[in-house]
Order: sequence, then C-alpha cells, then structure tokens
Amino acid sequence: MVSLEALGIGFDDEDHLTSRFLRPLTGGAEAKPFADDQRGVVYKLFDLRDSGALGKKILLQFGNPWEADVRMVDAVLFETMEKLAVLHEAGAHPTEIIGLADSGDYLIVKQPMAQPHGPDLDEDRRVAVAAMKALPVRGGIRGGDLRVFWLAGKAWLLGDLHRGNVMRDDDGVPTIIDALIGEVPPSALGSLPALSKAVQEAREMREGTRTRPSDLFDGVNDDEL
Repeated sequence: MVSLEALGIGFDDEDHLTSRFLRPLTGGAEAKPFADDQRGVVYKLFDLRDSGALGKKILLQFGNPWEADVRMVDAVLFETMEKLAVLHEAGAHPTEIIGLADSGDYLIVKQPMAQPHGPDLDEDRRVAVAAMKALPVRGGIRGGDLRVFWLAGKAWLLGDLHRGNVMRDDDGVPTIIDALIGEVPPSALGSLPALSKAVQEAREMREGTRTRPSDLFDGVNDDEL
C-alpha cells in the first residue's frame, strides 16, 4: 500500500487530484499522471470507478464469423496490472508497478520521463512498435489500427497507438508509453486468416526464427504487378 500523502497528492476544492510538489500532466482515459522533475520520473494513478472498472482493454466483437470489430471496454484491476507487466516485458516504455493507494481507489505506477515524438509520428510509431515485435493485422478487423505481438505463450492485440502514446526515451529512441491490449481469442484464429497469419509471424519474431514480417507482395512475381 502506498500513501498518497507521501507523494504530496491530495484533492482540491473541486475534488480534483493535485500534488504539493509533483507537476500535473495531461491525463488520458485511464490515468492521471504527475511528473517528478527532480528525479526524472512520472507517476500515473489509475482510478477505480464506481462500476469496479480500473483501466481499459481491447475486445474483439464478431458480427459474423469472418469479420470482427475492435471495442475498447472496461478492464478490472488484475487485467490492468497484467497489461502493464506485458507491455513492459514486450519492449514498450519501462513501467514499474508501485502498488495500491492506501485509500484503496488508485493503482500507482512509475515510468521514466519521456519526451514528445519526433516530426514524423508515423515513423516513430513504426520504430516503437517494431521494438515490441508487434505486427499489423491486414484484414478481417475493423475499427482501429490494430497490431498483434506474442509474449508468455499468448498472442496479444495492441491498439490505441495515438499521438500521445508514442514518445521518445532519454536516448531519443521512439517508445510506446501507453497502449491498450487484449488477449487474442483462440477461436478467432480459425475465423480470421489475416489475424492467424499475423499471430504466427509475431510468434516467430519473438522466438527469433523470423527476422522481419512478410511483405504483402511476398511470393508474387514482379512481372505480374
């Protein structure tokens, strides 16, 4: 258990989180961040909602057996803790789970302070995602720029890679600081060939038996293009 008071964190007259010595940053859908400029780290507070939700996750919703939509749905404490650990291990921005607030309503994590992405967001996103060995899903899924990666014997969906979630570390290397994930349902692999192919290649990338993802035109005669 972590004391919010030890971080100088409390509430103002409008019941908003504030801190006596940490600098508040712009928050996202999941957490409220505070920067410790002296130590070069950012604390993020994931709040427990009245519904019992804490954080978000990706879910595939099937309208028919051959096509799925991406949904961002509520997660619970364990799922968000798992997400943070999985992203860390997969090669996203380093993240340390500090613990639960002694008030019982916040999960607190810590990350090294990151800097804004470079002038070419798409290129920074490409480099940051490649560090996670995550590959795009080319077909069968609607509603988001979705990727998959392999870790701990499972395939994971990776999304929500918007501008604010792609930054650079102290060395200037692009990194994913936040994202949403979700487990790939095994049943989906038989229905979505593009997803199945991406998962297989992502596993091979993680296991070192593949050095790059296949190209859209692999196996196609150049004379036929």
